[in-house]
Amino acid sequence: MTAGRAAQRLEPRCLPRRTSPLTDDLAAGWIGVVASKCTVVNPWHWLNEDGSFVDDPKLRSRSLRVAQCIEYGGPLAHGEARETLISCRFRPNRQPCAGLLWVLKQSDDSIMAFCGTCQQDEFLIHEWEDTLWAKGPMEPVGVEELAREAGRSTGSPRVPGPQDHPDLFERALALLGSPMKGAELQALISDGASPMTVLDAVLATLPRPPTKGAVERFLPLLMEAWNATPRPELGGLSPEAVHGGRTPHEHTSPKVGRNAPCPCGSGKKFKRCCGRPGAMH
Repeated sequence: MTAGRAAQRLEPRCLPRRTSPLTDDLAAGWIGVVASKCTVVNPWHWLNEDGSFVDDPKLRSRSLRVAQCIEYGGPLAHGEARETLISCRFRPNRQPCAGLLWVLKQSDDSIMAFCGTCQQDEFLIHEWEDTLWAKGPMEPVGVEELAREAGRSTGSPRVPGPQDHPDLFERALALLGSPMKGAELQALISDGASPMTVLDAVLATLPRPPTKGAVERFLPLLMEAWNATPRPELGGLSPEAVHGGRTPHEHTSPKVGRNAPCPCGSGKKFKRCCGRPGAMH
C-alpha cells in the first residue's frame, strides 16, 4: 500500500447503492446506508449516552472494530493514511484475506477503513469527533490511579528475591524461546561449573538464535541467581555471601589455594583473579 494509492481515496468512496430498512439490528447500532460491502457508520447509534460500549456481545465486537479505526484515524490530517493492526475480514475468492486495514482521513472529515491488500472498503465513519477515541490512544494512567479506580491498594513496591526466581526463570526462558523449564535452569545453576556453562546449556536448547533483547534480559537474572545460590566449593555459602562479607555464623569461609580455580566462576586461577593484590570483591 503506497501513499499514491491512498491519495486516490481522498473523496468518499462509499456511495449508497441502497438504503436498508430500519431493522432491529440497525436500531441497535448500525445505520442504514450500505454501499456494496462498505458500511456507513455513525458511532453514536451504538454507544451508550456516556460514550461507552453497549453490553450486547455481538454488537460490542463490531463496535470495538469501528472504535479501533477511529483511534487510528482520528488524529490524522486530511489526506493522511495509516496502516492499522486490524485484520481484514473479507474473503476474496473464498479465501481469508491476510491483509490489514488502512484508515484514511477524507476531505469531509470522515474516516475510510479499507484493506490495503484486497482493496475492499469496510467502513465509512462519520460523527466520530466526540467519541472517546477521537484523539487516538488514551493518555497514560499511573498504576496508583488505576488501583484506586479498582478499589485496590498498590502497597510498597517489592524487590524480587530468590523465592521469585522460578517465575522469573520461566519468563526469561520463554523470551529466549527455550523449552527448558525453570526448575531445570535452577538445577543447572546449582550444579554448573560457571555461569558460562549454564548459558551455553540454555543456548543449546534454542531452535533459532535469540534476540539481543532476550539475552540482555536473561543474563542479569542468571548472574543474580548464580550469586545467590549456595555452592559446595564455597562451603555451602553463596558467592555474594563470600564476596559481600555476609558470612552466616554457622559457616566459615573455606581457604582457597592460590593455584586453585577462583570460586567466582571466572575460570582463572585464584591468584590471578580475586586473590590478586588489590582485587575488588
